[in-house]
Amino acid sequence: MTTPVNQAERAGENLSLWEATSDAGQLNPLRENTRADLCVVGAGIAGLSVAYTLVREGRSVVVIDDGLIGRGMTGRTTAHIVNALDDRYYELEKLHGEEGARRAAESHTAAINFVEKVVQEEKVDCQFERLDGYLFKPPNEPGENLRQEYEACLRAGLSVEWEERAPIEAFDTGPAIRFPNQAQFHPLHYLRGLARAIERGGGRIYTGTRVLEVEGGEDAHVTTQDGHTVHAGSLVVASNTPINDRFVMHTKQAPYTTYVIGVRVPKGMVTRALFWDTAEHAGQEDKAIGMVPYHYVRLANEGDEEILIVGGEDHKTGQAEDFEQRYQRLEDWTSLRWPSAIGVVFRWSGQVMEPVDGLGYIGRNPLDKENVYISTGDSGNGITHGTIAGILIPDLILG
Repeated sequence: MTTPVNQAERAGENLSLWEATSDAGQLNPLRENTRADLCVVGAGIAGLSVAYTLVREGRSVVVIDDGLIGRGMTGRTTAHIVNALDDRYYELEKLHGEEGARRAAESHTAAINFVEKVVQEEKVDCQFERLDGYLFKPPNEPGENLRQEYEACLRAGLSVEWEERAPIEAFDTGPAIRFPNQAQFHPLHYLRGLARAIERGGGRIYTGTRVLEVEGGEDAHVTTQDGHTVHAGSLVVASNTPINDRFVMHTKQAPYTTYVIGVRVPKGMVTRALFWDTAEHAGQEDKAIGMVPYHYVRLANEGDEEILIVGGEDHKTGQAEDFEQRYQRLEDWTSLRWPSAIGVVFRWSGQVMEPVDGLGYIGRNPLDKENVYISTGDSGNGITHGTIAGILIPDLILG
C-alpha cells in the first residue's frame, strides 16, 4: 500500500480508499514554454478523457494539473459509473422535457460503454465490473415517488425493472428500481491507464504546475505560476469548478460537501451491487425523493478483503461544522442495513458541484472565445459526466 507524500498534492486531509491503494507517482512540472493543438487544465476524469480521445485522433495534447494525476475530486469519488442519476429523471423531465431526459440517459449510458471500451482496448487493470444498481426509498416514505421515478426511467429509454426489494439480506428495503448494466472501478487505477495511453500517443502530462491564466482567441494560451506558457489551438478547463471564470458559471452551480466511510465486511456477505436511497440522513427518512442528498453504496476489493463504501450526509459547502456527527450517522445507517460490517477503516469527504438545472455543463465556456471549453457541474455523477466530456468536447473541437 502506498500513500501520497505531500498533502498539497491531493485534495483532502483524509486519504480515500483509492489514494491509499494506488501509487501516487512523482510530480512532473512544466519547465519551459511549449505548444500543442490542445491544452487541458486538469488531470482528473474529465481532463484525461478529453486528452485521450484527441490523442487517438492524432492531435498533440498537453495536460496540466497543480497536483498529482487524479488527486483532485476524482480521487475522492466513490466511482459509481451509472445512468441512474442523482437528479431524478422525473425532475429532469420537468426542467428539460422528455427528450432532454432521454438524451441524459443516452449520454450516461454511452459513458459507461466508453469506459468499458477503454479498459478493454488499453488493458487497464482497474477492477472494472458490470453490476446492477438498486434505488429504494427510505422507511416511511410514500411509494408513489419511487413509482414516479420508475415510469420516468422507462420514458427515458432505460431498461429498468421493478423489484419487490433490493438484495440486502438483513434489511427489507421495500420496492426498488433495478438498473442493470451499471459499473464500478478503481478510479485512480483507471486514470493511470488513461495517462499511459495518452503518453504512448505522444501526449504530455505536467503535474505540480499551477495555472494562473487561460486566454482564448487567436493567440490562445495558458500561463503558469512559474511563468511558463503553453500555446494551443484549443483550451479545455476541467478543474471541477472552472478556474478561468469568476462569474458566469459560478452563478449557475453551488458546491456541496459529501462524506464517505469505508467499512470492512466479511468477503461474500454483501451482494455485489450498487445501492442508493433518498434519505438525507438517519432520522430524516421522511424526505421526498428528488434533488436532496442521499446515501450511495458499493463494494471495493482491498487485497483479500472487501470494503463497503457508503457515502451521503451532503450539505452546502461551508454551511455545516458537524463533521463527526455526519460520519457517525453514516455508520448508524450502515450498521442497520449491513450488521456484518465490522469496523470503519476509511473516512473521507469530497465536493460535488450542483448545477441549477440538474445537468452538467460540457462545452464552450459562456461569454468566452470559441476555442475555450469547460466541463463542470457533475451533480454527483462525476465519473460519467467527466467521461461524457471526453466524448462531446473532442467532437466540438474536431467539428
